[in-house]
Amino acid sequence: LLLAGAGLLIKSFFNLRAADPGFDPQRLMTMSMTLPRVRYPELDQQIRTHDAIMEKIAAIPGVESAGGANPLPLSNNVSNRSFMVSGADPLPRGNHPGAGYLIVKPDYFKAMKIRVLSGRAFTRADTRESPLVVMINEAFVRKHFPDRNPIGQQVMIDQEGNRAPPAEVVGVVGNTRHDSLAGEPGPEMYVPFPQDPTRTLDVVLRVASTNLVGLQADVKRAVHEIDKDLFVPQLRPMTALLTTQLAQPRFNMMLLAVFACVAMILAAIGIYGVIAYSVTQRTREIGIRMALGAQRTQMLGMVLRQSVTLVAIGIVLGFLVALAATRVMATLLYGVSANDVSTYAIVIFVLSAAALLASYIPARRAMKVDPMVALRYE
Repeated sequence: LLLAGAGLLIKSFFNLRAADPGFDPQRLMTMSMTLPRVRYPELDQQIRTHDAIMEKIAAIPGVESAGGANPLPLSNNVSNRSFMVSGADPLPRGNHPGAGYLIVKPDYFKAMKIRVLSGRAFTRADTRESPLVVMINEAFVRKHFPDRNPIGQQVMIDQEGNRAPPAEVVGVVGNTRHDSLAGEPGPEMYVPFPQDPTRTLDVVLRVASTNLVGLQADVKRAVHEIDKDLFVPQLRPMTALLTTQLAQPRFNMMLLAVFACVAMILAAIGIYGVIAYSVTQRTREIGIRMALGAQRTQMLGMVLRQSVTLVAIGIVLGFLVALAATRVMATLLYGVSANDVSTYAIVIFVLSAAALLASYIPARRAMKVDPMVALRYE
């Protein structure tokens, strides 16, 4: 049971580690910038300041591209907004579909290396005064535009309970995992930062080098050129977010693997003890058989057959229990079924090999029994 559980978690962990987050985390740095409400109460102030900060940071040597979003992928912090698609059948208020809602700067998709599949990305021409625009992901298209081109369609998004004017779909991007690596991406909408500004923006930098010491100083200097009183947090590699996402699955895997190894060692010791005791009890029988002409290899086979019988019974019972018990683990698994055939096959092979190895030592002892000594054994 423990070996089967450990095997499933190990396979699930490696599947999770290989999962595509929808962006390239290598050489990607991030930090969260928040403008104080007291000094930046107006939306236009927030837009101008964030734009100026982004422009300064993008000009730092070694920064290939800079963008911003609220929130970042894998943050498990995406808000959900209801919306209506123009031309769709009207629904009662409260029954409208919902989708993840993200606010991004123009170069965000470039910095993150998120693919723009059709249409265009946001530009600096998408301002507070320009017509409302929105970008959607593949999951949104599959669910709400399965049989028509989404580019040019109109979407009306709820803004804090109020229906906003229609926004035109200008682009479609690839799916990105915003909640967790294990979760399947759902429908998401992206809006340009100037059309829904926020005081907090997660800055992302695609850099040529991961030398954080020099880069941190340059970023701090660039921000303080705009506002010397702004707090500049530490830059973090985006790979750290991936590591955080894998921490709990790795712990689960390691914990169960340790228990499984201990259980297998104890099982092997138990099998060795049972077979060794059986050989001791049957020493006289073995001597008689050998005195009557039985070959040593036959004695070896006799003892191993007893071991195989015990192991087979244990494996069958354990397999049945594991099939039922591992279904409880279904929520911990990614990319693998709780009834994965290959995992169970490997577990059965490992258990059988360990059991036969544990049985071989007392079986060899039986093969070396001296018939004359065995006949005198009490």
